[in-house]
Amino acid sequence: MGREQGKTRLGPAAPGFTTEGVLPELTRQAVDYVARSAADARGGKPFFLYLPLNSPHTPVAPSKEWQGKSTLGHYGDFVMQTDDTLGQVLAALEREKIRNDTLIVLTSDNGCSPQADFPNLIRQGHNPSGIFRGNKADVFDGGHRVPFIVSWPAGARQGVKSDQLTCLTDIYATCAEIVGVKPVDTAGEDSFSFLSALAGDTADASAKRSSIVHH
Repeated sequence: MGREQGKTRLGPAAPGFTTEGVLPELTRQAVDYVARSAADARGGKPFFLYLPLNSPHTPVAPSKEWQGKSTLGHYGDFVMQTDDTLGQVLAALEREKIRNDTLIVLTSDNGCSPQADFPNLIRQGHNPSGIFRGNKADVFDGGHRVPFIVSWPAGARQGVKSDQLTCLTDIYATCAEIVGVKPVDTAGEDSFSFLSALAGDTADASAKRSSIVHH
């Protein structure tokens, strides 16, 4: 079958595939994975879940039950549905009684796409790039600065904001430090741990990284 032009790229798709069904399926799979992995986690064998969401990316395709809920158009609806996905994953961790020991990182790979219809959103009082100039595909800050939210009740101080310069490559070194593994010299040379920033040690955090090169 072919995909509908305008909603996604043309080409073959799996039987029964719908663009709107992707996020609910990713959510279901993530919640199921937490449930399957919880017993081992409680027994000292932690799991790793990489959940690269299709939202709020293009194609902007909120499920029918979310359409119209945000009053900011389909993009706003898709963001709300994304929030609900995160809520379902957090609820699964709570049910399995592993929320306290689970490190959760919520972030993005780039700024918001202009296909979100910036002029319409700004007219309604919402600028996806906030105070920054530009959007996805720009060299400006709006294309490269992204939200980076960490939740880890057992290991991170709550309510801490850090000015430490951080890149997504730094997740590697941070996780290595958390589990007590020293990477070999030829691995992750551009990765710097931000574990001290999570602990609220701003003095140590400021010395970790002095620059980031993006293109």
